[in-house]
Amino acid sequence: MENRKLKNSVWPFIIICLCVGFLNSNAQALPNCTLPVMATDERPDSNGKPTKVTIGMLVADITSVDDVGQAIEGDFFVKLSWRDKRLDGLDGCRFHRTKVWFPQISLLNSHRLTTARVFAADEVKIEKNGFVSYFQRYYGSISTYHQLQRFPFDRHLFKLRGTDFDYGNHELSFVVDEKFTRASNLLNVPDWKLHSVKGLVTDQFVEEFDASYSLFTLEIDLSRNSDFYIRKVLTPLVLIVMMSWVVFWVDPEKFGPQIGLSVTAMLTLIAFQFTFSTVLPKLSYFTTFDSLLLGSTVLVFFSLIEATITTRLVFRGKLDLAQRLDSISRWAFPLAFVALWIFVLV
Repeated sequence: MENRKLKNSVWPFIIICLCVGFLNSNAQALPNCTLPVMATDERPDSNGKPTKVTIGMLVADITSVDDVGQAIEGDFFVKLSWRDKRLDGLDGCRFHRTKVWFPQISLLNSHRLTTARVFAADEVKIEKNGFVSYFQRYYGSISTYHQLQRFPFDRHLFKLRGTDFDYGNHELSFVVDEKFTRASNLLNVPDWKLHSVKGLVTDQFVEEFDASYSLFTLEIDLSRNSDFYIRKVLTPLVLIVMMSWVVFWVDPEKFGPQIGLSVTAMLTLIAFQFTFSTVLPKLSYFTTFDSLLLGSTVLVFFSLIEATITTRLVFRGKLDLAQRLDSISRWAFPLAFVALWIFVLV
């Protein structure tokens, strides 16, 4: 009985010893995350070669492309990595980015970007041999400066450019993270088609700062899905123009139906323009669609003029001349319409 009591009293002691040993082993495994004394405004290897910063940008989503405001809105992930020998031996440690040297990259494009991880620690992670990595997510709009002369058959190379203005290209150079720089498989922008996402690094002289900088450029190649405009805009436009040609097959002596058809086609085209004015970009220069619409309007208006001329000829007793004019118009107007589209599109 006494031996059993002794064994029962020993077991709690053994368990406590095992727990203390386990906690001590874990404590020894934890890294010593004490930063050395260092100047955070002094880049790594400040007396040597330019500091190489690997940069990658993942396009997680593109929510809209503003043609009038000249901006692209989306969701972006940015990854930075570089080596700082002063942090060697701190593997696994995390510090706020203000506690270490950190490249302050600024976009040259005007933008309204917001940090998506505002409630998370804005930290860098230290890896083996003093390599530092930083990961952040941004969302918002970025100015793009794209021209729309070929709308709605346009294709654009949207360029997002960034650099660190604190260091020239002789002090800091970017390297593209090819594996991270890409786009997600699913983008929320149905009216555009993504062709590619590419990162480039170039040296560029910036006149405002009178210095050359290593410049990172993200190129997003997008083309507009023109199916909507072909079905909803261009096809009705063609039918309205063809409707105006019916007057050439109406007997010139029946000038009432002739004038009525021409006026109806003209009014229909005007109403059509008002209907789609809200979905088309309001620009100060002509686009492909503007040229097609203006040319079609001129042709419909000329068909009204032709109907008026044949009516006048009938009143003057020149029925043969009126019929000849209608006969010429039956092939002249379609040819002019086809020539207009070939000239504008090709």
